[in-house]
Amino acid sequence: MQTYALELWERVFVRVMLDAKLDSLHGQAFEDFFLDLMCMRDPGFFDIRTRGRLGDRGADGLMISGRKLFACYGPQTADEREIRRKIEKDLASALRQRPGAFDTFAFVHCDRRGLDPVVSSALTDAKKSFPSLAFENVGFRRIHREILQLDRLEIEELLGPFPARKVVTGVALHDVRPLLEHLARERKPQYGLPPLPVPSHRKMEFNEFSADAMTQMTAAMVYVPCVETYYTNVVDPTERDDVAAGFREHYLALAERHDHADQVLEELVLHILGNEAKGFAETLNAMVVLMYFFGECDIFKMPSASPPGVPEPRTHP
Repeated sequence: MQTYALELWERVFVRVMLDAKLDSLHGQAFEDFFLDLMCMRDPGFFDIRTRGRLGDRGADGLMISGRKLFACYGPQTADEREIRRKIEKDLASALRQRPGAFDTFAFVHCDRRGLDPVVSSALTDAKKSFPSLAFENVGFRRIHREILQLDRLEIEELLGPFPARKVVTGVALHDVRPLLEHLARERKPQYGLPPLPVPSHRKMEFNEFSADAMTQMTAAMVYVPCVETYYTNVVDPTERDDVAAGFREHYLALAERHDHADQVLEELVLHILGNEAKGFAETLNAMVVLMYFFGECDIFKMPSASPPGVPEPRTHP
């Protein structure tokens, strides 16, 4: 079967198409959409239909290879008590009717704001009751990442056709809008910048950034603690790693197309802000976000080894 890889602008536009699609999907329509997606993604995924009194036996979908059970919930109006009831009912039903068939319970929802505190609490309580099981949150970010693994024709089958020609106006990165709003409120002008951490400076040199790029990166790095504060206090514990994975995937795609680190950095800024002219404050805030993930080793190449006496930067699994 011939495959059709996405161009970079199409990868960015997928988010807009998914956002629009989910506006019209609720209840069974959302469940059908998710099951269609996962059947495209993995031949080991089975969409479960209901049958008489048996119902679906607690599973909307089952991934044999990963021993993972999926329960979908896509109401038009979310109700906190109904969310908890749905999780508890589906988990109890699956454990009763499918014993030994799964090791992971994945709760699938269409809330684009992230993980609802009620969902987080319900999954945490379930983990305490069943410590041998793993639990996953499958929301907007996870669905978006799964779609990006498809080829162009499959994505168009799910979301509809791409525009006839390349989109010229940029698309703000959905995942970091709350973070940018946080920086707009909390980032204060600072004078007398502290010394740049040695590992970060070495990493800039290793990636061969220009002097101008390093100057802008250094100016942004002093505000990175604002980003750390945001992720420390965010409700969704998976948000940081989901956003990092998205940046990592986009960085790798850019690195294949550009020879110079400056070009990749410019494209990452556009990935956040779009390609329309922005003010100094917005551009700096976008650079602050990138410098956080730069320092956390999620984007750009790492030096092969640190010199004696210099600690390695933090990394995430």
